[in-house]
Amino acid sequence: MVCGKPPPRTEAETRPAPAPVLAAEPTVRVAVAFGDASVELRAADRWWIHEAGSSRPIAVVDGGEPWRVVRLPFESALRVARPDGFLSQPHVGPLRAAALGPSDLIVGGNAYPGAFEFRLQPDGALAAVNVVGIETYLEGVVPKEMGRPGGDALEALKAQAVAARTYALKRLGTRPQLGFDVYGTIQDQAYLGVPAPADSLAVRAVRATRGEAMLFQDYLIDAFYHSTCGGQTARVEQVFDSPPAPYLTVVDDQRPDGEGYWCQGSRYFRWTEAFDRPELERRVGRNLPNVVPLPPEGVGDLRDIDLVGGTPEGRALVLRVVTSTGSYVVGENAIRQLFADPEGRLLRSTLFLFRPRREGGRIAGLDLAGGGWGHGVGMCQVGAMGRARAGHRYREILAAYYPGVDVTALY
Repeated sequence: MVCGKPPPRTEAETRPAPAPVLAAEPTVRVAVAFGDASVELRAADRWWIHEAGSSRPIAVVDGGEPWRVVRLPFESALRVARPDGFLSQPHVGPLRAAALGPSDLIVGGNAYPGAFEFRLQPDGALAAVNVVGIETYLEGVVPKEMGRPGGDALEALKAQAVAARTYALKRLGTRPQLGFDVYGTIQDQAYLGVPAPADSLAVRAVRATRGEAMLFQDYLIDAFYHSTCGGQTARVEQVFDSPPAPYLTVVDDQRPDGEGYWCQGSRYFRWTEAFDRPELERRVGRNLPNVVPLPPEGVGDLRDIDLVGGTPEGRALVLRVVTSTGSYVVGENAIRQLFADPEGRLLRSTLFLFRPRREGGRIAGLDLAGGGWGHGVGMCQVGAMGRARAGHRYREILAAYYPGVDVTALY
């Protein structure tokens, strides 16, 4: 959520979601390991695993050595593997695991509160889904998303808690075919599981705002947020394939005295990138197939890259990439993916000055002078910290970045 591209949204996610009537804290289902053929789990104390909907255990484990849930090749079922390699019979339905003692389950090497479900996805991939109360989930989201900014930024942590809660509530039940509500990564919200003792301030922020979410005309909002806006946030329709939203519009992040910007303390407030021709060829060759349809001939030889559309605020909207196989249009947040590095890290933002270097009518290099980190939509996290340190309360911070919303306790 901070800097990545959200996954394609279902119809249920994109239509307005009325504020739910909740008598108690809801449960959220978080995919924390997705696409692996095997997931390791263990606990320090007793835990058990069984088929969902059945109280008959597959195994009751005293703790210690790791077990695994596995999907064998050519099987549409799950098995449980003991430390000695012995496999259970195939289980078609989801498997559910939970601690029987005071310790948390450790899945994939990380400790998580609540229970787990292991299920096969429609494409046959294995997903490990943490089933947990939403407030407990948020205690693992806020420190992962915001870090440890210090006590003077407590109000920013509260604003983050409300934004993250709103984001999760809006997505409850919108992915029934997958069996979970949110990804535990920046595809939705980064989630660390059980917070460390040093994250107590973030936990305090979650508990101080318990049940509070943002509504616009009685509907849950799409509470996007990002690290650093670079001076101005972005309209949602200029970044994602989404309709305009009055609360996801351009917000000027300049301080009222005109002396700088609220997010100016970010090391990504201003940045530069320089690509020579070989590096451009590598990045376009690797990334272009992931952002536009290509002919059977593939990417071909790079000839030119040009900026053909942008916003009044300086964000790139449309790039044209010309190769020997055709001319391709790359738009909105996909521009960041086009320039992703070999590890998949996206270009920091689409807010940049575009300075191509050409020789003989061909692109010879490209220099970008940019600002910000992330998609730029909604709350600027570093800006929120700057506002908090200046004495702004969390509702004031949220009102600045999401104009016209109401903060309401839903449970």
